Amino acid sequence: MSRALWQVNRSPLRWAVKTGVSTWHYGAKRQRKRELNGLDVTAAQAAAAKQLDRDGYAIVSELIDPYLLHELAAAGEAKLSEIDAADKQQAGYWKKFLVHLLDSEMVDGKLAADNLFVRYALQPGVVNVVASALGEVPWLDYVMLSYSRHTGEALASSQLWHRDHDDVRVVKFYTYLTDVKEDADGPFTFLPRQSTERFGYPLLGSHFRDDEVFEKVPRQDVKVMKAPRLVSFIVDTGRCLHMGSRIAPGHGRLMYTATFIAFPRMFPGGKKRPFRATPGMSDLDKMILGLG
Repeated sequence: MSRALWQVNRSPLRWAVKTGVSTWHYGAKRQRKRELNGLDVTAAQAAAAKQLDRDGYAIVSELIDPYLLHELAAAGEAKLSEIDAADKQQAGYWKKFLVHLLDSEMVDGKLAADNLFVRYALQPGVVNVVASALGEVPWLDYVMLSYSRHTGEALASSQLWHRDHDDVRVVKFYTYLTDVKEDADGPFTFLPRQSTERFGYPLLGSHFRDDEVFEKVPRQDVKVMKAPRLVSFIVDTGRCLHMGSRIAPGHGRLMYTATFIAFPRMFPGGKKRPFRATPGMSDLDKMILGLG
């Protein structure tokens, strides 16, 4: 995304741009809203969606498929052995504190729809919550398995307070795959929607130091996601200021992330779909993955 477009999404103009882009995809947009009515949303999923829409976050550990969670836990543990190799391949990556661990799963830059790390994002306990909060079947933008580590460098990028500006609504589903019980483990940390709105939308700067944030928002509003491995939560990172990966020496954090937005992308063009179709896919999964 160009700097100019990024600035637009940090201003009130973002809603006008999103509406304009959506008009070009009226038919597909209407279909996604219609398909929402066909989802079998449980009372617990509806309650989580209501909290996500109201407060900008929801804890969803109780909604996760235990079999898929067991598979993910085992796969995550195995991926820890790939950190050194992945780190060498990503030597030029600008976030030095972060190592991406799904490159080895991809073919021509794409993950298969039946890959575990994709299927985990497509489970009803996640999709139904996100869809109900957005008011339509969502678009899965990407999935990520990342290892955060200590570098000794000054805090930068997502280690500082920020919103995600990829789109008007950016909803991220997280699962910890290592224990994150101490500040040293770099817990995901955020301000709920109401507190973030008090901070506002400064046009000068996109990443903020602690002191800049707490000049406007009380420290007691902060939510620090300290939790054991396999805890899952969803945060609207477009509506909630957040930061994380502040790792102390000798510590590390392995985390799964799936990022959803409302179709269509606010700033289309140039970004290829990171998924490829596989036999037996449902129409719903094709819609979510943008492969229909």
